[in-house]
Amino acid sequence: MTARVARLALLLGLLAAAGASRAEIVRSEGEGAALLAAAGGAAPHAAALQAALRDAALRVATGLSGRAPSEAARAALEAALGPEPARFAQGYRELGQYERPGPGGRELVVQVEARIDAAGVADALRQAGLLAATTAPGGGASGRVVVEPLPDWPSLEAVLQRLVELGARRAAPERAEPGRVVLAIESDRSEGALVAALVASPPPGVTVRSTGDRNGMPAIRLERAPEVLQPIDTPAAKR
Repeated sequence: MTARVARLALLLGLLAAAGASRAEIVRSEGEGAALLAAAGGAAPHAAALQAALRDAALRVATGLSGRAPSEAARAALEAALGPEPARFAQGYRELGQYERPGPGGRELVVQVEARIDAAGVADALRQAGLLAATTAPGGGASGRVVVEPLPDWPSLEAVLQRLVELGARRAAPERAEPGRVVLAIESDRSEGALVAALVASPPPGVTVRSTGDRNGMPAIRLERAPEVLQPIDTPAAKR
């Protein structure tokens, strides 16, 4: 199994099986802010960095839970991960920082790409009863969708959340294989209908293409959407 497959395998329900003995790492982006004037006794950059790492861990938790993002869902996930979700970060690289006005004053915002121990996150969610099931518990149809080639984590996370927004009760990786990952979806809508809706209305920043059928399962390909640069509208008097 390649390193890339191993990174995705941590997202699966298999990840939560008892006896997992080593950390599984996934990359996740996060953003955090802290007041420039006062950051709870810490330097603004350090406080914003901790907030960004917490956000990165919570994004992984959101994907593993299979729930649509909301304030209530975030509060439940924060409670499940404990008082310091940043502890799940095994490392990070800073992507950038900037200042912005905030409700309490001017803020410093830090953006990171963190290496998150998703096995630890999954264990915390399982103990709180928030880990997405890999099969339907009843009362709804269960389907499978193949994603190939293996996507990056932010794209997969965005698609899982979008599937829930499009009507799936649950959407979570079920198993990783060389070159692809299989998603388990619980929904009253068919896999084909969900895939069609996903292709027509993908999450921001991701292009979704239908690539046919794999052993009776719809297959899709995820790509980062190219950035569209808006033309500058120059006043006619200055042209």
